[in-house]
Amino acid sequence: MTGQTVMMANHPTLYILRHGETEWNRDGRCQGHLDAPLTDLGHEQARVQGQILRAQVLPGYPDIQIHVSPLGRTRTTWGVAAAAAGLSKHPITIEPRLAEVHMGLWQGRLRADFLAEDARARALPNLFEVSLAAPGGESFEALKTRVTGYLAGLTQPTICVTHGITSLLLRGLVRGLTRAEMAGQGHDQGMVYQLKNGSEEKMRAVTQD
Repeated sequence: MTGQTVMMANHPTLYILRHGETEWNRDGRCQGHLDAPLTDLGHEQARVQGQILRAQVLPGYPDIQIHVSPLGRTRTTWGVAAAAAGLSKHPITIEPRLAEVHMGLWQGRLRADFLAEDARARALPNLFEVSLAAPGGESFEALKTRVTGYLAGLTQPTICVTHGITSLLLRGLVRGLTRAEMAGQGHDQGMVYQLKNGSEEKMRAVTQD
């Protein structure tokens, strides 16, 4: 089913932030619904995201709505980004449907360890599919259902602070991508993904020469 295109209705403009690097990201350990602290790099990535928002988003949307995953790494990321953007007092909504995919028995484990044990997981083509195949974890269809429900309720431009796998599916649904295409999008930290009129722009900090 990886080639099936997902057709979606039009959505308001979205600005997608993945949380900054965590200690478990750095170590190759699965997080899912568990948490780890941001690294120094992760804090810097969040600060850069705030600068992007301040310079490139807020001039057009000073009262933009902000939705943040309930997990600690996204909330910390938003706190740092908000300070850099001048949004520390701006109201936010904690949105459970933006949480990362639940990775069942693999949560808290090094990816290298469970891949060494599980030939089925080793045969999967990419991290997106591995993350959606954890024993006791959340499936593609389950994650798609909650993200689709979230998107259906949006009526105005929104900043979404979320996670790697969830952001791939969210961005893919808005763009009408196939499952395989979703996996290949990339989910870099330290940038903002603008989704507007079904197209995506990667927003990076403007450097001074």
